[in-house]
Amino acid sequence: MLNSKHHVIFTITAFLLTSLALVACSTAQASEEEIEALWGTSAHADSESRSFTRWDDEEPPEIPERCAKCHSTHGYRDFLGLDGATPGQVDQPAQVGTTIECEACHNEVAGTKSSAIMPSGINLTGLTQEANCMECHQGRASGVQVSEAIAGLPADKVDAELSPPNIHNNPAGPTQFGTEAHGGFEYEGREYLGRYMHVIQFETCQECHDAHALQIKVEQCSACHKGANSVQALANIRTSNIDYDGDGDITEGMAGEVETMQDRLLLAMGAYAARTEGVDDIEYDGGFVDASGEPYTTWTPRLLKAAHNYRIAALDPGSYAHNGQYIIQLHYDSLADLEANIFGMIRPE
Repeated sequence: MLNSKHHVIFTITAFLLTSLALVACSTAQASEEEIEALWGTSAHADSESRSFTRWDDEEPPEIPERCAKCHSTHGYRDFLGLDGATPGQVDQPAQVGTTIECEACHNEVAGTKSSAIMPSGINLTGLTQEANCMECHQGRASGVQVSEAIAGLPADKVDAELSPPNIHNNPAGPTQFGTEAHGGFEYEGREYLGRYMHVIQFETCQECHDAHALQIKVEQCSACHKGANSVQALANIRTSNIDYDGDGDITEGMAGEVETMQDRLLLAMGAYAARTEGVDDIEYDGGFVDASGEPYTTWTPRLLKAAHNYRIAALDPGSYAHNGQYIIQLHYDSLADLEANIFGMIRPE
């Protein structure tokens, strides 16, 4: 008969073996036709998407160097240094008419790529195939740009030159790596969590997302997380009984904890704006706007820091899974800096 310690070990082992079996099944050799069909369902293949067509009517119709890496096959191959280009940069505009096609990632350089430089300037090394994913799923700004923008400025004085650095797109990579990538604005004197390590075989982009369809491999999640049988159900997963957001609910998933922290942070930003001289009401509608719906302009350094951390979570819909505790740390510290009521909330350590 197993004692409790051995029972726990046996149970964990059984979960891992089940998960690994699912991985083996899902990664069985697929035909070229099957792979192309999966890719065809993905956002990478959407030839009608604005992500790939916004430059079609430009004169000349080409994708600028600053955009080409992530918005065309030619641009990413240029970035990798193929065809004689300089590695690590895009040397020329890319022609329109491509999406992210097979040859973008299936080549001798991408196949051995093991590092990626984040917007913070930090070079993450020791990566596997996720290095290619993280070149484009990293956003375009980090806490470093916020620090540079506010350096030497009074914390609560409006500065007409201030505006949030443009994160632009899903910063999933820096979110997963936490302070190792320095994606969020990290407050002085506070310690932050690093990379979120899940479990073996579920630690990288391609282990949790289908490399071609891009969708989450839900059937593998459900092996260990009861009831996680759909993408929507993943939001109900939690691995801790700690009530981080202080709302008294420890049955909601980690997504609920993050969502509550986001809601409270936006309210705190509004309260700060109401009591600070020269600062207009602030709202969020895909971007920060004033009460009339116009782009927000009355930034103070303190408000800018909080806004950046809000946007990190807002632009990464999977932030609760990628590194929910890091996101909560950023929100908790932003709330404290805004002098909001954090009674009952618990900061992850």
